[in-house]
Amino acid sequence: MKLKSLILLMIAVAVGAAVYFYASNQNQTSVSANSLLIPNLSENLNSITKFTVKNASDSLLTSVSKSEKGWVVDNRAGYEANVKEVRDVFTTLSEAKLVEAKTSNPDNYPRLGVEDINASDAQGVLVSIEGLPNPVAIIFGNDGSSGKNTQFVRNEREEKSWLINKKINFGRDTTDWLQKNLLDIPPERINTIQIRHPDGAIINISNTGNAAYEFELDATAPEGKKISESEIYQVANALSSLQLRDVISLDTLNKDAIEPIVTIFKTFDGLTITTASHTSDVEPFFTIDVKFNSEDVDESVANSNSENESTSNSTLLSDPTVAEEFANSSKSKLTGWGYFFPTITKDALTKKLDDFFIDKDS
Repeated sequence: MKLKSLILLMIAVAVGAAVYFYASNQNQTSVSANSLLIPNLSENLNSITKFTVKNASDSLLTSVSKSEKGWVVDNRAGYEANVKEVRDVFTTLSEAKLVEAKTSNPDNYPRLGVEDINASDAQGVLVSIEGLPNPVAIIFGNDGSSGKNTQFVRNEREEKSWLINKKINFGRDTTDWLQKNLLDIPPERINTIQIRHPDGAIINISNTGNAAYEFELDATAPEGKKISESEIYQVANALSSLQLRDVISLDTLNKDAIEPIVTIFKTFDGLTITTASHTSDVEPFFTIDVKFNSEDVDESVANSNSENESTSNSTLLSDPTVAEEFANSSKSKLTGWGYFFPTITKDALTKKLDDFFIDKDS
């Protein structure tokens, strides 16, 4: 081959290689420091329809999607998601910017926690977002320098990793995304409490202070014992800021296998809140029922509302009409679900009579 032809061939090969390299790395070279991690995300937040979070071995941690009912957690049978948590994390994500380009060498990814998520020892989480003009799949790795609000990330489809100017907390536990708030019935609003055990034992607690915070146990302490006020008030406070720890669809449970422990709270404004503790293979789960009965409205509440009297305890003397509306709205929210509660709540709702007695010297 003539020298001239050989030179032309070498030039052609070099140009072709350059074109290929540019095309294959177009996405990576099109971004630079101070660019948004996800361009135009803030303008398209309402377009997001679903996001998933996965960790090592490509294991699904959680899946949250937008439904007719709003945001729901798919791997909790479509239970209501914490909308504020979803909104906050995506608002932060929309503000995240690239600060500094980091390694493109896969051997160095583990130092930043951005190795491929299908690795069994992967440290980061892969967040995939659907509904945007362009699909998003980003690995969120280790935090950046100590004391700085930074984090290492890598687009799953790219080699280059980056340091960003935010820490994005995509919760690794499914329960992080659940709407945990269930009820908030302060003890001042409660008139009576009854705990019924399967063996026939019944525990009665009543508010004897005529709407004050004065609960009494209907029982006599055994010799050498006294009634513990703290145990009584633990029960009375059980529905105040009541939150779930986890949730499961009743469709997957046999809630009739063992007779439950039933706890009934009656409020001054006509509500009856019934919790039932059911035994399961793992741990007890609870069902909750809320009803309103106008005949249960305490006379003090009825008189106060009919005369429009002011009261220093507005949380107690609430409007029965509001209570009835609350019962109706709670019915659709609570029906069909089994709830797992923190230990302190679980204990409060299942106490035995002996639990209320302590040594006189205590």
